Amino acid sequence: MELQNFSEKNFYSRKNSKAILRPPENTKIAVIGGGPAGKYCSTELAKKGFSVSIYEKNKIGGTCLNYGCTYVTGLREMADTINNLNIVNSNKEIKDNTKLEDVISFKELQKNISNILTKIRGKLEGDLLKYNNIKLYNEEFKEEYKKNYDYIVYATGKEYTNNYNGVECLIHSDIVNLEELPEKILIVGGGTVAMEYASLFSNYGCEVVVFVRSKFLKMIEDKDIRDYILKFITFKIINDENQLNELLNDSSYTKILAIGGRAHIKTDDNLKVIGKDNEYACGDCVIGKGGTTPISRMEGKVVAENIYNELNNKPPIKPNYNNIPNTIRLDLNISYVGKQTDDFKIIPNSVGKGDFFRVFNHIGINKIYYENNRVVGAISMSPSMEIIPYFAQYLNGVNIYDGFIEVHPSTDPFYKIFGSR
Repeated sequence: MELQNFSEKNFYSRKNSKAILRPPENTKIAVIGGGPAGKYCSTELAKKGFSVSIYEKNKIGGTCLNYGCTYVTGLREMADTINNLNIVNSNKEIKDNTKLEDVISFKELQKNISNILTKIRGKLEGDLLKYNNIKLYNEEFKEEYKKNYDYIVYATGKEYTNNYNGVECLIHSDIVNLEELPEKILIVGGGTVAMEYASLFSNYGCEVVVFVRSKFLKMIEDKDIRDYILKFITFKIINDENQLNELLNDSSYTKILAIGGRAHIKTDDNLKVIGKDNEYACGDCVIGKGGTTPISRMEGKVVAENIYNELNNKPPIKPNYNNIPNTIRLDLNISYVGKQTDDFKIIPNSVGKGDFFRVFNHIGINKIYYENNRVVGAISMSPSMEIIPYFAQYLNGVNIYDGFIEVHPSTDPFYKIFGSR
């Protein structure tokens, strides 16, 4: 029987054939979202021969590139420059801290970062269009388009609000449009994004207050590490609701809401949308899953594999969330992976790239954590983003280069691509 003569009914219902039910090039897939999850899923599908259409209503690269980790990298690098200048000048009898505007205007900095992001977007689009079976559409995917595709993959990211206690605030997508550096900033949130904004804007010379509802950087469970970080932060942290309301209503403060977004698609363990036969989801839009760039890319890979497996009557694979490292970029980067336990060893820091002048101030501490005489986790402060990716490979117990893709220049320094083993 000729494969191309299968009916739509046979395409979805035949279960026992070991052959693919339809040649990949005759299977049309719409990927909604051109961020890390959508881009990686699309390229993997294209490599397998599927016909792929990517719908991105904003900018290719998604939140990570345009508003998140990659964009913040540009802001952070300049903050590190300012911070190093102030460390070097700290021994002067008359201390006059360098501020961002002493080096470059915030408007000019934003323009320079924007130019770099434009170049990166061009490269991303070029990488996608190398595949003849990928089409890019810079528009919103509409419900009526579904009838044109055999599979739908949602990679739409999270939904965000800009309202807090009735007060309109800036969110991550608004920061890129700021032309003037605020004198005073109120940041609502206690996670990675809030702390990164607080640290870099404080380095720029802004007066920064952060409202934390529960615990500052609660993902860092080690009390000694938390206490160490608190010694060196350059911004104020508050927990009092009354004080928060005062600042929310103080017009002299620019308000930034950094409490995270809302995922809105529920999937099974194989990232198939619940109750749908031909729909998958990956990345930040998935409820209860990852939430970082490495995880988004890994999930995109898994979705591509599972669509292929479904058509070949092979079992689906599950995403592997073990030992994904994370980085928080404050004045000194903090990277962590695995568990934090009460059984640990402190490892001294050596002076490396970016840390030489910090000897005047501090260069952080490293810890390796144990459980039942086995290494189960680590925290590194210097040079964190170079060390932790390889340490994660060690924890996974695989060849050091097996599945290693890149050291990512962001809060998500590393990702590896494979499903369950």
